[in-house]
Parts: sequence; C-alpha cells; structure tokens
Amino acid sequence: MVETDDQKPSLEGLMRLAQSGNKKAYAALFRAITPLIKAFVAKRISNMADVDDVVQETLLSIHHAGHTYDTKRSFKVWMFTIARNRLNDYLRRIYKDKAFTEISLDDITYEISVEDVTEGPKQSEYIDKILDLLPEKQKEIVSMMKIEGYTAEDTAKKMNMSVSAVKVAAHRAYKLLAIKLGKGAD
Repeated sequence: MVETDDQKPSLEGLMRLAQSGNKKAYAALFRAITPLIKAFVAKRISNMADVDDVVQETLLSIHHAGHTYDTKRSFKVWMFTIARNRLNDYLRRIYKDKAFTEISLDDITYEISVEDVTEGPKQSEYIDKILDLLPEKQKEIVSMMKIEGYTAEDTAKKMNMSVSAVKVAAHRAYKLLAIKLGKGAD
C-alpha cells in the first residue's frame, strides 16, 4: 500500500485495495474523494442542487469505471477527468434545454445601405495609393491575395511563380509597407 506522510493510504493505494475487493478501502476512498469532487464542481456551477447531482453522477461513473483505473497512474488525474466529463455532460443538457429564440429578418427595422457593406471611393483611393508604394510585382501579389482573396497557391499559378516565391514576395511587400507607412509616407 502507498502511504502518505501521516501514514494514511493514498488515493492510489485505496483504489488499488478497492480493486482487489477491500470494502473498507472502497468506502474510505469514496469518503476521501467526495469533498474533492464537490469542490471541483462547485467552482463551476452555482446551483448547489445541481452540484450534488453532478457529484453523484461522477461518483457513480467512478464506481462503474473503477476497473479501468491503472494503478500506476495518478488517481486524481483519472478522477478529475471523469468529473470534468460529467460536468460537461451536465452543461450540454442545460444549454440544449434552453430555448434560443430565432430572430426574424422581418423584425429588423434597421436599413443597411450599399455604402455600409462596400468600400467607399475614399477607401478605394487610399488602398490604391498605398499599393502604389510597392514595386509592380509585389503590388500585384498583395492585390491578388489581400483584395481579391486569392490563396498563395492560386496567386503562384496565375503569376507563373512558385508558392514559396509568392509568400516571400508578399512578406517583403508587407514589411516594405510597414516601413513606408510607419515613416509617414504618402
């Protein structure tokens, strides 16, 4: 049996004895772990009745899965994994039962204008001005990847370059823009 400093059996030792059929060790184990599990669950759920339910479900799970515990491993890790799983099951049930109301598009009175969802002429001009700070090839790569939404692979195919060359060029372009814009370049 594994002993602790005060000569009481450890949780691992109690579980080992319980697995071999020792009923006193089994009872002692459950007396020792119940407050640990309750504290773990109570930190995460405010309703004490629900805390007690989750603790009971956890204790039942430990009872049913006791034969799966590997006595060479930490008992607390195994126990708290089960407790976390029971807690997650509880939370899933709670949130599944909550009714989430749908929002009807007919109920929305705010009108969205085209200007709200598209860039205005000032934004477009500003972007063009910034891109003009770059050499032509970098300008084209940044435009394709950041404005038109092409991937590096697609850009490489369209520009007849390797993917790594496109990524390097894009990186250099971003770095150059950061330097030029950081210095207040127009």
